[in-house]
Amino acid sequence: MKMLSTYRKEMKIAMRGFYFYIEIFIAVVMLLILLVAIKENPDSKQREYVFYDARPEVVELLFAKYIDEGKIVPAADTEIVMKPASFAVKNRDTGSTVSYSFDSAKTIMARTMREIDVDDGRIKKTIFLLDTEEDVLRLSHSSGQVGAIVSLGDRGTFSYRYILQGYETERLTNLLYVYNARSVDVLEQEMDRQAVRELGSTERLNARESAVPALITFAGSLMGFFIVMSYLFLDKDQGVIRALAVTPATVWMYLLSKTMVIMTTVLISSSIVVIPVMGLKPNYLLFYPFLLATTFAFAAIGLLVASFFDSMSKSFGVLYLLMIAFMLPGFSYFIGSFDPVWLRFFPTYPILYVFKMIMLGKPDVPYVLTASAGFLVGGLAVLAIANEKFKKTLTV
Repeated sequence: MKMLSTYRKEMKIAMRGFYFYIEIFIAVVMLLILLVAIKENPDSKQREYVFYDARPEVVELLFAKYIDEGKIVPAADTEIVMKPASFAVKNRDTGSTVSYSFDSAKTIMARTMREIDVDDGRIKKTIFLLDTEEDVLRLSHSSGQVGAIVSLGDRGTFSYRYILQGYETERLTNLLYVYNARSVDVLEQEMDRQAVRELGSTERLNARESAVPALITFAGSLMGFFIVMSYLFLDKDQGVIRALAVTPATVWMYLLSKTMVIMTTVLISSSIVVIPVMGLKPNYLLFYPFLLATTFAFAAIGLLVASFFDSMSKSFGVLYLLMIAFMLPGFSYFIGSFDPVWLRFFPTYPILYVFKMIMLGKPDVPYVLTASAGFLVGGLAVLAIANEKFKKTLTV
């Protein structure tokens, strides 16, 4: 009962301050962005630079087939300016490295094609047909996009060389090997002959829904991490927690009540974002426990970090460094080809993918429950360390 009384008191104090309403306001802004600025099925911004080492009539014949099928739509030629650049290209098969240096800028007109999704008509990617292999290398290097060099062999078959950036997953690289091992027509015939047994839901999140897990993670748990530190330093500045330095039994309840306030705020703000966008699609029985467990863990980390500093200004360096580190898995989430192993050790990495599973409505229940328990236990351990630290150093 004393814990609930402390929580109610802290909640009333929080509602009289502005941090509580800042998070609610941010949630409303995020909801408006999702509903207004992000389309459910937007056109892809992916670009691919291709050089065909073949006679023009062969290239025309190749694309004419896809144009007739509606898979490719010609677009107006694009003017591209290439800046001076120096870089090295490593051959994945032989291990040899070739260095390139281009001292002057170059402007070209690239023939442009758009690959279309025949199901919904949206643009899957934009293809730029270039005149030389060097142009492909320069543009792939400067833009970070995939480049391809397609050569016509003596037997009338095409061979492919892809220019990648080096951070692509092994799965993507192997897929490129398999996809170009045989002609597209043969692959389609082989796939049509395959016996397919559906193991589960093939439903996917659209672009708007895919943004929800990231917003919940970064504006939920990470905002909780930041705001709990703000509450602590505000109490220090106002002298509210002076007595805690000499009453060790109260420190634990005080810290726990702060995390409960953050959990309540995140619960409200996340619901503002999730329910209008996702409706009844997510498994809410798993969503809310996992949300509270992760928020609790990050709030505990915020308390631990705050215990080492006397003011918010002194903690800015560590605060921003940690927040940037926690945001890094977002690159892997939105850029599927970027998935280095070291990124998986960041706590926000599993959070993003568990939220995504939950949003789909049919998550791996044992995995989600295990992850929830892991964050809860980890949060309790961090909170216990923060409690001991505050007992020794809690001063105004």
